[in-house]
Amino acid sequence: MSAASQARSAYSAQTDSASAAAEIISQLGDHRPRLIVFFATVEHDGAIIGNALAKRFPTAHIAGCSSNGEFTDRGYGTGGVAALSIGEEIVSAVASTLAILDHGVEVGILNAATALHSQVGLPIHALPASSWVGIGLLEGAKGQEELINESLGHIAPLIPFVGGSAGDRIRFDGTWVYAAGQLHHNACALILVRPVRPFAILKTCHFTASPIEVEITKADPHKRLIHELDGQPAVDRYAQLIGVARKDLSFPHFWANPLGLMIDGEPWLRSVVRPEGSSLFFACAMLEGMRMNLMTAGDIVQNAATAFDAATAPLGVPPRAAILFNCAYRMLEVQLKGLEAAYHHALSSIPHAGFHSNGESYLGHINQTLTGIVFS
Repeated sequence: MSAASQARSAYSAQTDSASAAAEIISQLGDHRPRLIVFFATVEHDGAIIGNALAKRFPTAHIAGCSSNGEFTDRGYGTGGVAALSIGEEIVSAVASTLAILDHGVEVGILNAATALHSQVGLPIHALPASSWVGIGLLEGAKGQEELINESLGHIAPLIPFVGGSAGDRIRFDGTWVYAAGQLHHNACALILVRPVRPFAILKTCHFTASPIEVEITKADPHKRLIHELDGQPAVDRYAQLIGVARKDLSFPHFWANPLGLMIDGEPWLRSVVRPEGSSLFFACAMLEGMRMNLMTAGDIVQNAATAFDAATAPLGVPPRAAILFNCAYRMLEVQLKGLEAAYHHALSSIPHAGFHSNGESYLGHINQTLTGIVFS
């Protein structure tokens, strides 16, 4: 088994894009990749990085996006570049394309499906879900994730797509995505991979449901606004739920007290971003009539430490590499608690690359979650 055909991570703290690309390429060395994913601060020129990787590794598919922070088992930070190079020992086939959304999400995803079809030789909906998995790097500033995930479900109802929303230091001003030799600010990079061995989709969070349940009684899902909870102004009811005076509500209350949609005992988190008048603006859309639980936080470092083994336990094989999408709220939590080094150490048992995202995708758009694909 050749190390050059497995997986290799790389990390650069360089702020100059050409210098960062050169350092990443140097660390990847003699690796023979089928796929390279890279994540870089929004201030980096993703085209310079992506094109440099494509020139050095001309037979590999290259895809990347902007981030709120970047991490690998070799290093982490905000303002640099993280990358993972995956060889033929890990994946036997790869297809990738850029879904440009300028003429609408549905049109962009359908055009991307056609491009992927031409590469794999079969319609995407005909690919066996046991053999293929999808990775999505989504435009992350325009609130399109629900539509993107819905469209992915239409073109590939059997193939699991996992991914994250590109970041821009949590400003929501504009993000970039790179794939197929192009950089675009309103697009998604879509990747299909056929792993050599069994793979696992990782979805984990460190929250559990409290007994407190609320109903969304008035909402505007297109604007991700909740106007009323339990028939009361959303801000007032939320403040009551967490035991804080409305005037004292602040950001730490929001990341510490998300709401969760419980499905088969598993939480799918929705994070509060800020009050807007008497309403609450969330990082995910929610519908009237939904019943949500107030969530209770556990140990985020322990959650990270067990994530890979928990994901691959049903496979009966150890994890060997991962591509990860970590919510920016999780990033802020470990930073504010002084746990950043411990958190990344907990993830560093295997080669990986990831970024702190503006939301995570798996069967929909979620928040405050660590998602990804784990290769065995």
